[in-house]
Amino acid sequence: TRVSDVAAAMGDNIEQWQNLLLEAADSRSSLDASTAVEDFGPVTVKYGKVQSQVILKYDSWQKELQSSFARVLAERMNASHEQISNAKNRLEGVSMETSANTNDVVLGVTFIQEIKQKMVAWGKDLDKLIASERLLKRQRHIFGADWMEGSVVKGQYEHLEQILERRNRAMEQQVPLLQARVNAEDKASSKRVADLVSTWEQDKPLRGNVTPTAALEVLTKFEFSMKKSEH
Repeated sequence: TRVSDVAAAMGDNIEQWQNLLLEAADSRSSLDASTAVEDFGPVTVKYGKVQSQVILKYDSWQKELQSSFARVLAERMNASHEQISNAKNRLEGVSMETSANTNDVVLGVTFIQEIKQKMVAWGKDLDKLIASERLLKRQRHIFGADWMEGSVVKGQYEHLEQILERRNRAMEQQVPLLQARVNAEDKASSKRVADLVSTWEQDKPLRGNVTPTAALEVLTKFEFSMKKSEH
């Protein structure tokens, strides 16, 4: 079986890769432990040379497996780092200040809740990636110069946790004020709409004595008022 076929079957399933590398290491230990001489009655068979060739071939196959897994792990590690960094950068821009625009604050609250829900899954996934990195290190795999260390990703994750904690505290303090502001703005918006409807009922150009120019002026004014009430 070619390593490429095995890698294709494993895909990016981290748990299956871990099990495969552990099984490969156990099998390699069994080869070391096996004897190179067997006695069959009066006949002694020495196959140390053959055994050495088998071990060399197995070592080569095992290193290919490790390299294949390292490529899968690198993609997952980089993707995790990018995902966490993007969330951290966006969270840093979230403002819970009362002076901020209400829509911005609502979007900020929504994003904070979204990240809170994702953090547990991100943390578990990161733990698996770091465990895989440790496994490869134990098996003496040599990583490339561009390898994204799990400790770097973990550092970003912990930084994100700290920012999330601060933003969450600010959110909890501001939620009552935000609710009051949203209610006030909703009432003001409802009043503007009611006033607009009342004005339209009074001024709509449906009477027969209204000239086209006057009707167009009323419609233009109403359209302007409609757009203004949306803000």
